[in-house]
Amino acid sequence: MSSTGTDPFPHQRQRNPFRLGVFTRLVDEVPPPRRYTRALELLMTADRLGFDTGWVAQHHAGNEGGLPSPLVFLAAAAQYTRRLTLATGIITLALENPVRLAEDAAVLAALSNGRLELGFGTGGGEPAFAIFGVPFEDRQQEYDRAFAVVRDALAGQELSPAGSTLFPPARPLLATVWEATFGVAGAVRAAEHGSGLLLARTAIRPGQNGASGATAAHRPLGEAQSELVEAYLGSWSHPDITPRIGLSRSLYVAPTRVEAFREAEAGLRRSATQLAGRGGLDPHAPMADLVTRSDLHLGCPDDVIASLRADRLLPLATDLILQVHPADPGHQETLRSLELIRNEVAPSLGWSPATAPRAAQL
Repeated sequence: MSSTGTDPFPHQRQRNPFRLGVFTRLVDEVPPPRRYTRALELLMTADRLGFDTGWVAQHHAGNEGGLPSPLVFLAAAAQYTRRLTLATGIITLALENPVRLAEDAAVLAALSNGRLELGFGTGGGEPAFAIFGVPFEDRQQEYDRAFAVVRDALAGQELSPAGSTLFPPARPLLATVWEATFGVAGAVRAAEHGSGLLLARTAIRPGQNGASGATAAHRPLGEAQSELVEAYLGSWSHPDITPRIGLSRSLYVAPTRVEAFREAEAGLRRSATQLAGRGGLDPHAPMADLVTRSDLHLGCPDDVIASLRADRLLPLATDLILQVHPADPGHQETLRSLELIRNEVAPSLGWSPATAPRAAQL
């Protein structure tokens, strides 16, 4: 990663090799109020433990995670945390009114004392586009249009011929924008925009999904995403800004390997069953195969430390963003995993926790 330019996180860079984040996916099989309470508890725990960032995704109509309004949720999270930076990974920008989105983000940035970062993407679910009446085939065009409007609004440019500008002003948010992608073109576009590159917890690997790929060699995630990082860094042309690379990784750690596999099996097979209809994983495959093909770091602390160290992109990451999905064990087990990450896994990778006042209680 380039060492030139202005680093948006200079104090963190002096202390740690990366910011440590937690990503919550709201897939618990409980009523929505309890889902949201659990997600808040996860972010509150991360805040107390000294994690740097807390991330949420947007999913419409309950598909794969019931959070259609991430900024509303993060407004609540801002009241229950004291230090944690709150981020979206991602908002499906093509389905948003970009000026209203910029207004909501500006208000949240003010309420959270600047603890907001914005991650955008085109989205991959065709049903969501049907809900909003946006042609799925137009998603990239709509994304580009909305991104330009959001960027200009945050920059303080006029929103109308009458000269109105965004209120409250939110220019600092421009330096926090992330763009997610599965392809090289998207990585180049993020570099051109001066955005951070947000990489998913898995990658598209042609020929390795479904039954036809059951016996194919599984390319490690860091290797599969390397061409995106190379395209991003190779296209970077902003000497006054340091590029940012966020690695989202699936991880579940338990005190022992046996416990980790036992506690992750039900969730992993459930996720594989959901994907099977789309040519994904075989839910009846051996657990070891499911773990590998789900790009899941699973086991005791030593197992997870070793598997993360093997990720070739980790040395380039400015952000390591961990999520328990698709293992999805119980809520208390997930909170225990955060403790083990904070106390054993992340310190072995060179990270140390920030100190902060104790978070508020629900």
